[in-house]
Amino acid sequence: MKLVKKLGIATASAVISITGVGASSTAQAVQLFDFQYSFPSYEANGTGISASGTLTTTDLDPIKNNYTITGITGTRTIQGISETIIGILSAGTYGINDNLLNASTPMLSQNGFSYLVSGSGEDRNGNVNVFYSSFNEGYSELSSDVDYGSFSVVPRPVPEPYTVSGSLVALGFGWWMKRKQAVASQKKPHKNIYLLDS
Repeated sequence: MKLVKKLGIATASAVISITGVGASSTAQAVQLFDFQYSFPSYEANGTGISASGTLTTTDLDPIKNNYTITGITGTRTIQGISETIIGILSAGTYGINDNLLNASTPMLSQNGFSYLVSGSGEDRNGNVNVFYSSFNEGYSELSSDVDYGSFSVVPRPVPEPYTVSGSLVALGFGWWMKRKQAVASQKKPHKNIYLLDS
């Protein structure tokens, strides 16, 4: 009877936790995108700029068909020097950035997104803005001496909340069963064998 009661409590807890994870995750959905760009120099013997890393966004806005970029990590390389990308700048703070990532091409707006790097960036203060120009039909950085080049993003798979919570429930149930077996084996009486000398 105790086993049935414990199993009922465990099942009810699992259902409540799965429902709770599923309900809260839709409001707090986060998407991850790996990004990469490379812009050649205007000058024949100049050096271009490249960057790569991960963009963190909100879930897709189905009305506007875009994501809002909320975070960024990675590196930016200019003249052979790597600069660590520190974080995203708030919308409207550098280059009238809107920090939007479109779900279809072009992937960025004319305002683009702005971020902060550990080095001098575009403006010697560590700020960088990447945007799309419909006039030139290409991507570039706002104030760097580079031409238009390639910009790509690839969505990173994010495990479904039900998969994660289901795995946790299965692990918890497995641990509980193993513990139950260990406790049961300790309660078994041991037979003592005595040898008598004749």
